[in-house]
Amino acid sequence: MSHPAHGDPPAPRQQQSAGAGPKTMTDLLLLADPERTLVNWLVRQRGASIAEIAVHLGTEPTLVQALLDDLIAAGFVTVDLTSDPAVFKPNLISRKPRTVPDQLWKALD
Repeated sequence: MSHPAHGDPPAPRQQQSAGAGPKTMTDLLLLADPERTLVNWLVRQRGASIAEIAVHLGTEPTLVQALLDDLIAAGFVTVDLTSDPAVFKPNLISRKPRTVPDQLWKALD
């Protein structure tokens, strides 16, 4: 395993659980305080690089990467690898979409 040079953020790893789609603000309440605080900050920033997050948290980029990996796996954060450097963005929706049952549509016809 190679280690990045001091000061260089680790390369972001793209991972997404199959069932880990966008989360709601209510789902955010289930996170531990450090993760919830980071996602809330990302919402206000509309995304940030590992270096920006590390400065905000006052910690090493490798520790930030581990935290982000967990949030990506849980579906709370996505990574935009097309940006240079990669940008981590919150993956939240305002609320889960409601579906109207077919029986109701048939009753309206």
